[in-house]
Amino acid sequence: MSYRDRDNQPPLPKPYEFVPLPPERPATEPPAGHHRYREGSLTGTLTATIVARSPIHVASGLLEPKPGNRQYPMVKGHFRTGDKPAIPGTSLKGCIRSIVEAITRSSVQVTRARELPREYQPSRRIDQLDVAQRIFGALGYQGLVRFGDAVLASGDTTIVPSVQLFRPRSEAVDTYFDGSEPRGRKFYMHGKLAQGNLPLEACSIDSRFDLRMEFENLAASELGVVLIALGLGEPRFLPKLGGAKPACLGTIEVTAPSLTVLGLHAAYENFDAAPAPQEMKELLDAARPLVLSTQLGKLAEVLRWPREDRECPDRSY
Repeated sequence: MSYRDRDNQPPLPKPYEFVPLPPERPATEPPAGHHRYREGSLTGTLTATIVARSPIHVASGLLEPKPGNRQYPMVKGHFRTGDKPAIPGTSLKGCIRSIVEAITRSSVQVTRARELPREYQPSRRIDQLDVAQRIFGALGYQGLVRFGDAVLASGDTTIVPSVQLFRPRSEAVDTYFDGSEPRGRKFYMHGKLAQGNLPLEACSIDSRFDLRMEFENLAASELGVVLIALGLGEPRFLPKLGGAKPACLGTIEVTAPSLTVLGLHAAYENFDAAPAPQEMKELLDAARPLVLSTQLGKLAEVLRWPREDRECPDRSY
């Protein structure tokens, strides 16, 4: 509890909103698998540039010394790969998967809420998976999308004095449930950066990272859903990832996307077959039957950018 809380200041508005769960049970079907290429499926690579629209902090789990900095001699370090700051592929995959789950008829994969209705729990049968499970994987089934670590290409790290945060309280039933009904999936909103006294090493605003995503055996509709989740469809929104999201860190924009697809027949005929460019519009159009308009609209409202009208909480909320 901070000193401001002890002064009995009124509680701050919550920095998140809920995207409602769909009324129907998650739709399941057999996945494409890895044993052979499915006729009409897409295999290829997406490259793009990630632009930091707010500071990005993905914790390395280490405290880093900052010699000569009297105010912050130790900071919470940022993740690195090959000694370069980066956004780990696991963070990217988790961020995009959570959006895909929210805008499609998918189960709730990660929750501490013991009261979640059974119909929203993930399938345990490999031959019956929802769309997010088919794309990103499930227990005993490897997904069809791989994100590499997005290494910092331009920009630098800085020290961001952020706020002390508590863990999410999943046991707070009134927060996450309306009676017996779950309120939905929680997403943190964008806004003006909060200032505190917790020093974080972060990649500065306008830093750029190289994004590479490989995919195989995806239906056009499934790949289109991933593109929408990356913020490349309509309505536009910006994803959030990493640490201190309630304090408005972690806003990213995916720009300059380039999509190439390998022709499967050509691949069998020629060992060195080159991938061909693929237009995104037809993939975005193909994804529409999988996307829930109500959920997509609410998510776009929560993650709309810019949000100069909103101050992020600088103390316990």
